[in-house]
Amino acid sequence: MTASGEPITVSPVAGRRDLETFIRLPYRLLQDEPCWPPPLLFDVRNRLDRSKNPFFEHGEAEYFLARRGGEVVGRIAAIRNHLHEEVHKEKLGFFGWFDLINDEDVACSLLDTARQWAADRGLEALRGPVSFSLNDECGCLVDGFEHPATIMTPWNPPWYGALIEGAGFTKSKDLYSFALPVMEFGVERIGRIVERIKKREGARLRQFDPKQFSQEVARIEAIYNEAWTANWGFVPMTPAEFRHMAKELKPVLVPELAHFVEIEGRPVGFSLVLPDVNVILRKLKGRLFPFGIFRLLFGLKRVKRIRLMAMGVIREHHMKGLDSVLYLAAFEGARDLGKTFSELGWVLEDNAVMINTIERIGGHRYRTHRLYDAPTVRHGNSKGAH
Repeated sequence: MTASGEPITVSPVAGRRDLETFIRLPYRLLQDEPCWPPPLLFDVRNRLDRSKNPFFEHGEAEYFLARRGGEVVGRIAAIRNHLHEEVHKEKLGFFGWFDLINDEDVACSLLDTARQWAADRGLEALRGPVSFSLNDECGCLVDGFEHPATIMTPWNPPWYGALIEGAGFTKSKDLYSFALPVMEFGVERIGRIVERIKKREGARLRQFDPKQFSQEVARIEAIYNEAWTANWGFVPMTPAEFRHMAKELKPVLVPELAHFVEIEGRPVGFSLVLPDVNVILRKLKGRLFPFGIFRLLFGLKRVKRIRLMAMGVIREHHMKGLDSVLYLAAFEGARDLGKTFSELGWVLEDNAVMINTIERIGGHRYRTHRLYDAPTVRHGNSKGAH
């Protein structure tokens, strides 16, 4: 879609009113989309609050609004992650919190503004969308629009990708999500294999112990940051970030769906499956109070959808079949709780080992999110004015 003749202005968020406009924009633009789950407003406010989100201990961001004729038509966050620069030794910035009307000029104006912000700080390229890092919601949905977004995954209309590409961005990496009906997982067949693996490796499986919540979270943090070190784009989560995420997820944590695998009493792997709380969020329309809290608390047990959102085995125990031990535990727990649908992911498009494993247990790719890159110096004239 092309723009009207009125000029577009892009300006930083200034003050509480602008911030609230920034927060609420997707609720206006996407309110009629059945696959988009409106996040809780107070949760979004906390994530954007520089004093509350531990990302800002090593990162910075500027929020921008695009206006045409006095109407807000888009938003974007320009992001700098100093920890990413330190780990990967590259001058890379990020963009996220990207929502807008279907308009090429608006997209170019927003993305050019983020590019300039990054260039002013000596960064040479921009990647996104991420909100705020790969450890958060990330990627632009490019396939599987007909499927509802699951917990901690984004959803956007089909034309977002074309607008980003039209602004000069190219594909960086695809992130795959896989669907697997719980009852189609071959528990009995894989169970025999898993028993042999456990015996061979001297492995023991156990559930997450909620009575030792802080200690268990620390164990997951250690495994996660070690297991994922070699992954493309990965930046370790800081202890503060891990504690913050754990606190947010604690209300929806189900011990029967979170597991450790241990060898000689040492945790060497974990899996974390969460009920898809988005099923409930779509009914709350962003508001937890006054009655949404009851829907959330009493509705969780009835949610039939789950997402296996994280799994890791430390590198010295890779390729020993321990991932199969964790898959079996996750699906046995899901089956016993009456869950019917599972999503596994995301998985990097070139992680052949993980993709093959998921496909062997019956999963099929059903959604794809894409990350885009562009140099911060735009070659050619911008279509938008700002």
